[in-house]
Amino acid sequence: MMAINPSVQSQVIAAAVAALNAAAVGYTAYRCRMAAFLPEQLPAWNVIPEDDDPDYNTDAYSGTVAWKFRFRVRCMVASVGEVDAAADPLFVAACQAILADPTLGGLAVVTRIAGVKWEREAKGEYDQCAEVIVFESEFGTSRSDPSVRVP
Repeated sequence: MMAINPSVQSQVIAAAVAALNAAAVGYTAYRCRMAAFLPEQLPAWNVIPEDDDPDYNTDAYSGTVAWKFRFRVRCMVASVGEVDAAADPLFVAACQAILADPTLGGLAVVTRIAGVKWEREAKGEYDQCAEVIVFESEFGTSRSDPSVRVP
């Protein structure tokens, strides 16, 4: 059976999670965790893929695809009041960790912030919210193999 390598998109997610966990600020980054977080598991980051936009118009005969890949870093906290203030250190640390190397170890041409929004998780004694940072990475792949990065 042929081994299948991870797509560049999957490699970008892994690099983002590794950068966050290496930031050593006392928070944990998870990769695409779908299970609910308990208040005692927060603060934490959850890195989730969002959208891919392939561009075949760069050179129709080159055999490459230019990608814009977006992923979310959910800066998740639980707090009694002032949840935005509790999430802000996670936001700052996430931006510093990921944008310190916008190529994510050479996987991307560039990674930048594409937007920020807030999501409320639950109602109750503790407000659980997430300040969600949408990052966008640009890179190229082989037209026939999304696991092969090309310049």
